[in-house]
Amino acid sequence: MPEVRPEIVFIHELVRDVVAGKVRIPKFQRPFVWRRDQMIDLLGSIRLQYPIGSLLVWEADVPLASTEWVGPVWVSLNNQGIASHVLDGQQRLSTLVGVLQKPRGDQIARTDLDDPERWRIWFNARTKNFEHPKSGEEMQAWHFPLWKLMDTIEFLEECRRIVDSGHPESGAFVASIQDLSRTFNSYKLPVIRIKSTKLSQAVDIFARLNSKGQTMSADQMVSALSYAENQDGQPLFNLAEKIDELINRLDDLDFGGIDRTIVLRAFLTALGEDIYRTDWTRLTEDKRAELSKGLPAVIAETGDALERAVKFLHGIGVQTNRLLPYAMQLIVLCAFFLRCASPTEAQLKFLRQWFWVSSFTARFASSNPSRDGYLVAEFRDEVSQIAEPTLLKNMRLDVPAEPFPATFDMRSARARTLLLVILSLAPKHLDGAEVPEPWRRIAEHGPNATGKLLATVKSKELASSPANRILRIDLRDRSQAKNWLLKLAEKPEDVRGNVLESHGIPYDAFPLLMSGDADAFLRSRRDYLIQIEKSFMESEGVVPPPDLEPKLSAIDTE
Repeated sequence: MPEVRPEIVFIHELVRDVVAGKVRIPKFQRPFVWRRDQMIDLLGSIRLQYPIGSLLVWEADVPLASTEWVGPVWVSLNNQGIASHVLDGQQRLSTLVGVLQKPRGDQIARTDLDDPERWRIWFNARTKNFEHPKSGEEMQAWHFPLWKLMDTIEFLEECRRIVDSGHPESGAFVASIQDLSRTFNSYKLPVIRIKSTKLSQAVDIFARLNSKGQTMSADQMVSALSYAENQDGQPLFNLAEKIDELINRLDDLDFGGIDRTIVLRAFLTALGEDIYRTDWTRLTEDKRAELSKGLPAVIAETGDALERAVKFLHGIGVQTNRLLPYAMQLIVLCAFFLRCASPTEAQLKFLRQWFWVSSFTARFASSNPSRDGYLVAEFRDEVSQIAEPTLLKNMRLDVPAEPFPATFDMRSARARTLLLVILSLAPKHLDGAEVPEPWRRIAEHGPNATGKLLATVKSKELASSPANRILRIDLRDRSQAKNWLLKLAEKPEDVRGNVLESHGIPYDAFPLLMSGDADAFLRSRRDYLIQIEKSFMESEGVVPPPDLEPKLSAIDTE
């Protein structure tokens, strides 16, 4: 049984011990994920002297791989003897260290942070609030940088700066900052120390605690539970690093934005494990050992299968994960390519039909874990072995498509599917030349890559319809897309027709746009897009919807 010892520690002592390497963040921990508002809330709770919870640390005199970075601060790992490893409270502790400890000039500068400015927080002595400076905002007399709060010399220099500013309220500002300093320097945190020499026991405590606190994603949980080190304290296997490597690999194919859990599910598919398991903490020791042994063996083949799946998607027009209707489609395709690296033409045709049927019919809109698991297994173990597949046992291919979406919202898989159809028209510039890689606008700018055609429309239904959206050709031009289209009046008739059709606009609707009849123009374009979609479905083996009237589509969350 582990020995448990509670104690009370000052914040400034904790920060000091982290920088000195006496308190460390083990590598099986999740990365820093807190948002800016969560960081501000934590600081506000300390200022008001509210409790912020306890820290749980594991004391060990055995080597344990730990991160060299806590937020933007490089920390020493050369400290000899017993070190305390944080099992619960990493997000809070990282916030305190990253905000209150300014990196020194002789320290390594961190260059891989997604949001380096999140650690730069001021105390506003006028409003008594903490805040992140706005871009380009200059420090005022009432601003105090928190990274100078616990350094006596820099604290006094900042107070002198405020007094020397000549602001009529400078005295009150300094008084508020002194109160803040006293509060932070006297604030204490409960720390629970566990003494144990077994890494597996510490990891188990960590996983069980985090499964009941702030939600851990499945990949974080499995990464922790499968973590192992050699006798020298070096990781034998770190699933989190393998997921990072694979996502970087897919990023070269413009699929680097897929969720980490999807990569985990791909690994589990290769192992034949349950891809939807939720309570990983209840794995038996034998099962955990089996998983830890099996995962390293499937990393390479799963990476190759995912890459083949993405290249297949590229071939049918899905060039970026931001246009993928359902992430589960990638898992199903990965399952197939795990067993079949060189598919036949008939298999590729079948995969193509399945993809478009599952996209247009919202097959994964309300996923059933068991049903999805059976489908993944069927593609892995059966479809991959049939030279000319035609049917599926776990999904019908003759289900009619969902109706044309009444509104455009890229969170909807149905809207993303329509966008794929529109992009297949090869949008053109005003001069008739094709827009190179139009999908890249979606990859880089998401919903902002499309703009409203008309701002003033009588019908609310038409105003929010996909018919009132168009790919923005010049993302720097914030004017209405209508203004861009009106320039086509100056172009030759054949160029004008080609450009309009490449954006899903019928040629005979252009006079309606020119005359200012917005509703008639959008109604004409909507009907045209519905027919384009219908033709696309039929060409891909999808049964069109029996009712061609637009309907509201679900906001799909997997």
